[in-house]
Amino acid sequence: MRQIKLYLRQLWDCRLKTVCNSRIQPNFSSKIEFMSQNAVLKQRSITGLIFAAVLIGLIFSGRYGAMILGAVILIVGTYEYIRMVWPNESQKLNLAICLNVFMAFGLIWVVEPYSNAYLSLLILSCLAFLAGIINLYKSFIDHKKWYAVVSLFYLGLPLGLFMSFVFNHPIYNEVIWLGLFLMIWMSDSFAYLVGSRIGKRKLFEKISPKKSWEGFIGAGLITLPLAFIFGNSLFSNPEQLYGLNSEYFQRTGFFWLLIAAIAWTLGTWGDLAESSIKRIFNVKDSGTLLPGHGGILDRFDSFIYILPFILLLLFFCTNL
Repeated sequence: MRQIKLYLRQLWDCRLKTVCNSRIQPNFSSKIEFMSQNAVLKQRSITGLIFAAVLIGLIFSGRYGAMILGAVILIVGTYEYIRMVWPNESQKLNLAICLNVFMAFGLIWVVEPYSNAYLSLLILSCLAFLAGIINLYKSFIDHKKWYAVVSLFYLGLPLGLFMSFVFNHPIYNEVIWLGLFLMIWMSDSFAYLVGSRIGKRKLFEKISPKKSWEGFIGAGLITLPLAFIFGNSLFSNPEQLYGLNSEYFQRTGFFWLLIAAIAWTLGTWGDLAESSIKRIFNVKDSGTLLPGHGGILDRFDSFIYILPFILLLLFFCTNL
């Protein structure tokens, strides 16, 4: 009888522990997970605020601030790209950085905006990025073999053309560059917000599983009207748009509508192009410079990709 009582007591204690563990452990683990998510969100928020402040500060500090921004994207972006393709090859890294820096300086000192040479290079840069989009559907670019060439067309040429335009143009208008980043940010944000709620059909699942057609279309339906409204109110002064030609755009809202359309469409595929490189080399982020956000290429991929198309638009629609 005594042994039976002892056995029943042990059985009761064992069950009590099981019930307590089943109640306490999930709550404890969920609390840890919640705290971890809060820490990540806090880190992303702090980094985002600092990033935005530095970006706006450089843009509004004048043409030299914009050139510093372009140079940082160029050099750090080249570093990140080569580190993804050839992680332990210092010579290849040094070669790519030198080629891109020489390319940028050459464009700044030799090629004037609105010249035939500048137009030819803009068209070449646009064609190179269109080829990058085609590569998403039918892969033909060997990053290991052509890393230096890809780096030149992906970073050196578009950013060199940007810095040449900013440095050599008689005037500097910070509004257009700030507005460009605003269009990119709106498109990305609305694509995420819409896609996370109603997104079902994947835009390009093997490269970016979180992107959806619903998010992409929703971003366009929201971003384009807002761009038109901002273009007719906040950004409506043609003198702040490098002397926008009124023969082409009687209302500045249509000009910003076109910029937003480029940011929405080509910016999205520019993001996919950068994501495809990370997928090829099994890399989560292009770098670690921006805690919680990844690297420079992760933040500026859309900006880099649409640069030659925006500069081509400015070439034909603005006055020197």
